[in-house]
Amino acid sequence: MRSGARPRGYARARVSGLSAVNRIRIEVDRDLCIGSGDCVASQPDVFALDDEGKAYVLDPDAAETEDIVEAATNCPVTAIFVIGEDGDIYP
Repeated sequence: MRSGARPRGYARARVSGLSAVNRIRIEVDRDLCIGSGDCVASQPDVFALDDEGKAYVLDPDAAETEDIVEAATNCPVTAIFVIGEDGDIYP
């Protein structure tokens, strides 16, 4: 079994706190975030930078999930995590 793989028949609990439309949760690790703003440049309706120059989520339903994932992949330090109903979407 590969590292992180779940045994056959493993039932994962449903993820809570999901957005109404996309059914995702976006988390930004503030310790990792360096404030490059690539996420904001990619999806300004979804992400913004706060007074400390750290990214935060404005609206997880302001873009399609695939566009949000693309914005997350633009983060140079992988500080953005996208979680769906069945678990991790990115990374």
